Amino acid sequence: MDRDRIKYTREVSFRWLCRMAWRDSRKNRGRLFLFISSIIFGVAAMVAIHSFRYNLQRDVDNQAAELLGADLVISGNDTIKQKAKPTFDSLGDKRSKECTFASMAYFPKQRGTRLVQVRALEGSFPYYGRIETIPAVASTSFRGNRAALVDKTLMLQFDAHAGDSIKLGDVVFVIAGSLEKAPRQTGLSSSIAPIVYIPFHYLMETGLINTGSHVDYNYYYKYDRQVDINAVVKHIEPVIRKEGLNYNTVETQKANVGRFFTDLTRFLALVAFIALLLGCIGVASSIHVYVREKNHAIAIMRCLGTKASQAFLIYLVQITAIGFIGSLIGAILGVFIQRVLPVVFKDFLPFEI
Repeated sequence: MDRDRIKYTREVSFRWLCRMAWRDSRKNRGRLFLFISSIIFGVAAMVAIHSFRYNLQRDVDNQAAELLGADLVISGNDTIKQKAKPTFDSLGDKRSKECTFASMAYFPKQRGTRLVQVRALEGSFPYYGRIETIPAVASTSFRGNRAALVDKTLMLQFDAHAGDSIKLGDVVFVIAGSLEKAPRQTGLSSSIAPIVYIPFHYLMETGLINTGSHVDYNYYYKYDRQVDINAVVKHIEPVIRKEGLNYNTVETQKANVGRFFTDLTRFLALVAFIALLLGCIGVASSIHVYVREKNHAIAIMRCLGTKASQAFLIYLVQITAIGFIGSLIGAILGVFIQRVLPVVFKDFLPFEI
């Protein structure tokens, strides 16, 4: 009987504390909402950034091959020397070559010029992922014709359409389509120098490659069988170093891209944490002032028989509820924000989130 009475008394006491905390908040809900909003935005920023960072790392791991476009990439600012050519010709079951450099492009119809990044491509690169174009057939049809793929931003700038012309050096190319997305391409670099793809066998006809030209060469290799790429690279690394070349594999691509985005998200998370910390300090100071203003209400409750511990618990329940509600809403808002971030940053990311 005594145990039931004690249990009943505790249950009534907790309900009473909740009712008193609710009633006391009626006249101050505007200020309490301000406290909650500070917690909401701080927690939302933390949840959004950490969730976005997790998604970035996961998708970098899953799409590293599509980011690179091949199993192995050898790059340098000169062609492979004849002496080292047999070594590199033995690599891969499929091979492609690309020459990249900056040049001015001229649109005869619009009579406009723009700095572009020319990519002369030979072979069926990319082996992973795809070159996305409008129309879709343009990604393959341009390779065997005197045609070019022009970045969508450049097409929009000059109001160009498929079938129009673009002049690079001494050669006029027909625009086969608009380039939407390609491996090893980011929106930031495209905004500075939009990409234009042309077939490699028209490169020398343009007259743009001369002595002193700054040109980068990329050699792409794809294996149709299971091969330990790290072992292959280790075997040819002395030749790569001797020729002054660089290499990139799926693993190194994963590590490089992952490191960049990890550093970026860590910085953003630190900023969000500092903002949350300052917000919490501000909320704590405001709550201190808020509780001090309740001295008269506490005195009245004490005169009516309320214990000091009960008066303390009333405001403890109130502040705890504020923190819980603010954290819950902030977490939900953060999840929603991190689902919106990929849409906001899609033009700056070389892969899909």
